[in-house]
Amino acid sequence: MRTFKATLKILLAQRLMILIYVVWLCLMMFGLSWSLISDLSKMDNSTTFDSARPEVAVVNRDAHGAGLDEPMRAFLERDCDLVDVGTTDEQLQTAAASNYADLIVIIPDGYTDRLADAIGRDARMPQLDVVVSFTGAYGSLARLQVDEFLRLTRTAALAAAHDASVSAAALADAADRVVDTLADASDAYPRIAVADDPGAAGDRHEAARTAYVQTVKMGVYPLLAAMLVCTALTMNAFAGANVRRRLYASPQRTGTMVIQEFAGCALFGIVVSLLYWGISLALPALAGLPIDGIPLPTILYSGVSLALYALVSVASGFMISMLSVNAVAINAIANVYGLLVMFTSGMAFPIDMMPKVMITIGKLLPGWWFCQSIDAVDGVDGRVDLGGWLSCNGLVLLFGVAFICLGLAFSKGRRSHPVLAAPGTTQLAEV
Repeated sequence: MRTFKATLKILLAQRLMILIYVVWLCLMMFGLSWSLISDLSKMDNSTTFDSARPEVAVVNRDAHGAGLDEPMRAFLERDCDLVDVGTTDEQLQTAAASNYADLIVIIPDGYTDRLADAIGRDARMPQLDVVVSFTGAYGSLARLQVDEFLRLTRTAALAAAHDASVSAAALADAADRVVDTLADASDAYPRIAVADDPGAAGDRHEAARTAYVQTVKMGVYPLLAAMLVCTALTMNAFAGANVRRRLYASPQRTGTMVIQEFAGCALFGIVVSLLYWGISLALPALAGLPIDGIPLPTILYSGVSLALYALVSVASGFMISMLSVNAVAINAIANVYGLLVMFTSGMAFPIDMMPKVMITIGKLLPGWWFCQSIDAVDGVDGRVDLGGWLSCNGLVLLFGVAFICLGLAFSKGRRSHPVLAAPGTTQLAEV
C-alpha cells in the first residue's frame, strides 16, 4: 500500500506534464468540439418568416412633374427600406460604387409628362433610370415592384380617364389612389405563415446526441497521450539505480510493487476519463441543446468505454516505462503514437474518405476499436448494439493485455541483467 501511495504522490508531482497533456490537450479538443456544438445549436427551428428587405433609394429629378416620387416611396416602403443617397451626380456615383443601396431609382426630368402621353397614346412606356446592385438579387426584386407600381398606376389612370388623353395631374392622382387602395386592402400584402415543424424538437435532440458522441470520440488522442506520458514518467521514478537497489533489498515482492505502481496510475487515468466524460456531457447543455436527447445507454456505455480506453493508455505507458527511456523519448513516443492513433481511428476523418492503408493501420491500434465501440452505442434512431460494443471493448482490452505482457517481458529482462553497481562519484538525491 505504501508503494501505491508513493506512486500517487510522484504522479501528482508531475504538474507540468499534467498541465500540458491532461489540461491543455483536453481543452484543445473541447475547443474543437465547441465549434461543432455551436453550429449545431444554431440550427434554425423558428416558426416565423421574415422576408429580406432590399434597400431602395428614389431620386426625383422631375422638377416640373406632378410628383410620382412620393407615391412610389409609399408603395415601396411596405417591402423595402428606403435610404437617402443624395441627388448630385457625385453622390449617386459614390452610392453606386460603394453598393450603398440595392436599387437606385432615378425619375428623370419630364418623365411624368412623357409617361402620361404614352398612356394616352397607348405607346410604349418610358423607362426610369435605375442602378441595380451587383452583389445580390434583392435589387432586381425591388425593380419588379417599381414596374408593378407603374403598371397599377397606368391601369388606374386609364380607368379614371373620360377620353383617350391622360394628364400628368391625373396620373399623379392615379398613383395616390393605388397607394390608398392597397393600404385599405387587408389582403394586398399577405403575410407568409410558417407551420410548426413537428420534427423541430427531434432535430435539437439529434444535435445534442451528435455533439456528445463526437466530443467523446475526440478523447482518443488526449487520453492516450496524457496517460502514456504521466504513467511512463511516474514509473520511471522507480527505475533509477539507487531506487532499484533499495527495492531489490526490501522483503516485498517486485511483482507486488509493480502492481501497486500500475494501480496508482490506473486510478489517475480513470479519474481523468470520468472528468472528460462529464465535460463532454456538459458542453451540449452549455450550448442550449437538450441533454435528454442523448439516450441514457449511450451516456453510460460511452463512459465505460472512456474508462477502459484510459486503462489501456496507462498500460501503454507502463510498457514504455519498462524500456527505461528518458523523458524526451517518452514525449516523442507519446506524440507520434497519439497522432498516429488519432488520424487512423476514424475520428479525424470520415471513414469513407480514408484510404485503405490508413484503415488497415487503424485496425491494428486501440483507437480504432475505441471509436467503433462509441459508434456501436451512439443511439442513432435509438439503436444500441450491445454486442458490437462488447466486442470492440474486448479488443481494446486485448491491446492493454498485450502492452502489459510486453512491459513485464521488458521488466524481466531488466531484472535479469541488473545494474546495481554504485556510481563512481557521490550523486545528490533528486527531490
